[in-house]
Formats: sequence, C-alpha cells, structure tokens
Amino acid sequence: MKFVNVKELKDKLSEYLRIIETEDIVVTYRGKPKALLRHFTEDGMEDYVLANHPEIRASIEQAYQEFLEGKVTDLDSLIRETEEEIENANI
Repeated sequence: MKFVNVKELKDKLSEYLRIIETEDIVVTYRGKPKALLRHFTEDGMEDYVLANHPEIRASIEQAYQEFLEGKVTDLDSLIRETEEEIENANI
C-alpha cells in the first residue's frame, strides 16, 4: 500500500492510476488519510452499484427484517405460488 498526498497525486495522476492495478493507494490531505484509490473493474462496479443503490439496500434490509421476524417462505412454496400466479394471469 502506498501513501500519496493530494498535490503529488494531482501532478502524477496517470502514474498512480497504473500503480493501483497492483496495489492500493491512500490519498492524504494535510497529513491525514482522506481517500483510498483501489483498482475497479466493470464487474466490480456493477456489484458496487447493486450493493449501494438506496432502493436495493432498502429491499435487502426489509428482507432481512422479515427473516428475523420469522416471515420466511420455503423455496418449494415460492415456486408453487409463482406458478399459480402465472396460470391465473393467462386466463
């Protein structure tokens, strides 16, 4: 892991973007850590967006609360209910 101050990062951004391919960089401002530069792929971006999108986060939290309250459905029941809904929609 490397440490770099904001001024040096600004002056040598391209160089540091190459470095993050192999190691993380901590960006400091006035001697204190302010940011972390880390290699990021397209797949990683998709995972990050999905995990941090407010609506998706809320849905995950709601599902977790329901799980804690014992409001669960086994997979076979869920499949059966879904099949019934599809059959009823085709009428």
